[in-house]
Parts: sequence; structure tokens; C-alpha cells
Amino acid sequence: MNNFNESINDILHEPIGIESNESIIDAIKIILDNQISRVITFDSKKPVGIVSEKDILSFLFHDKLHRSIGKVSLKEIMNEILFVEPNTSMSKAAQIMIGKRCSSVAVGSSSKLEGLVTKTDLTKYYAEKLAGKQKVIDWMSLHYFSVLTNDVLYEVLKTMLGFGISRMMILDLDKQPIGIISTGDIFRAVLKIETIAQMKKSLDKFNDGEEFWSKYGVFCSQPAGKIMTKNIIKVKADQDLADACKVMIEKKINAVGVESSDGRLAGIVGKRDVLLALASMK
Repeated sequence: MNNFNESINDILHEPIGIESNESIIDAIKIILDNQISRVITFDSKKPVGIVSEKDILSFLFHDKLHRSIGKVSLKEIMNEILFVEPNTSMSKAAQIMIGKRCSSVAVGSSSKLEGLVTKTDLTKYYAEKLAGKQKVIDWMSLHYFSVLTNDVLYEVLKTMLGFGISRMMILDLDKQPIGIISTGDIFRAVLKIETIAQMKKSLDKFNDGEEFWSKYGVFCSQPAGKIMTKNIIKVKADQDLADACKVMIEKKINAVGVESSDGRLAGIVGKRDVLLALASMK
């Protein structure tokens, strides 16, 4: 049997959960403490939803609140859990994530949650099991969204959420790439645990009906370059895709730059590209 037809049951992990009646701030604490991107919400031990960093960022950006975010229940922002059978193959799981535009699937059912499989799990699987199968150049993205280092965070996030992307390349004023900014970078920058108490206190000072995100005016007017991850980690275009996967797992990042033979940035390859590569395997 081909490696990529192995069952996802072999790579699932126990998800970190939270009660659905807890607040956004409670979810933020768990996400930051555990260095994860999502939590499963439970109602009396039954899995009822899933909340990701992107869900929280989207809510903060778009919603208009009449209360502190500490009073916003996860029930208001959680999404439906996508369940798959335990015998689902790696390739099929990748196809489902791409088709549903999601980055995880739950294994089992609402009555019996056996575990969670994320795009990170599949990327790690590719790194460990599929060396020699494909090259970076076969799946790298030649085109990518970018902003200048002095563009403000408000516009960066507006673009990310509007186009459903998780990262953008940061260019200097000569339009040379100098870093990457992701929704995770913004999430952690604006919602650090040590600032939560201060946030809650200041948010209550604003009038009803104000757009929530605008209350971070000082933050959102900052340049993207201040929040970006500097020094783009790169791989060669002719390297094994499994090598790129190893770098992403070891560095705990979602994408790496792809370097051309003359040292320029030729593109990027990320975990979603790995899903596409895995989904192509029959």
C-alpha cells in the first residue's frame, strides 16, 4: 500500500478543548499557552464546534460590540466541526481540507470524537514518510500577496480576511522581500496574555456601536514591518518537498520562501501547498 493511502487514524492527536459558554478571552489564553491555532468547543463533554485564530481575528475585525470581549461567548463565533471516518486516507483528508477550505478535520463523530488531524499533522507526515516523492518547484506558489513595510496593519488584515489568506510577504521600499506577516503574528501581537486585563479595562470606556477593531486604533495604525517575522527562511526550488516540510515543522512556521539559483525569492511554499501535493497522490 502506498504511504499516502495510510489512514489518518495513525496521525490523529487529542484536541485541546474548551466549554462553548466560555469567552473569547478564555480561548485566546488556551491558544497562546499551548501554541496551537484552534480549539474544539464542548457542551457537557459533547463536541459542538471549533474556533480558530482566524475566526477570532475575523470577529474582532468585522463585528460591532456593545460589551467587552470577555463577555462574548464562543457559541457566537464557533464553526461546525467537519467529521471524517477513522479509515480516511491521508490523500483524501488533504482533498477534503482543500475542498472545504479548512485546515483541520475531526476523526469520528459528535457522539465519539476520536481525535483531530490538522494540516500541520499532514505536513509532518509528508516530511517523515514521503521523502523523494516530489520537489519544491512542483508545488511552490510563484505569485503571492505582498505589502510594503510601512503599510498599516488595518489594511493588511483587511486584505487577509477579504481574500481568505493567512500570510503576506513584506517588502521594503525598494520592493524587495524582507519578511512575512501572518494572521498568527497579528493575533499574538494584539492579544498577548499580559495585555488582556488592560484590554478589557479600556474596551469598556467606548460607546455602544463603535466598531470593535477601531478601538485598537493605536495598534492598527502601526506599520506591518513592526509585527512581521523577519529574515525569511528559504529552501531551494530543486529541494525535496519533504525537506521543506521538515523546515516548517522544526521552525513552527506555515510557509518558507523558495530561493532561485541567483539567490532571489522565486516564490513561497506553505502547508496548503503540501496539502495540494498530498491530495494529488493516488
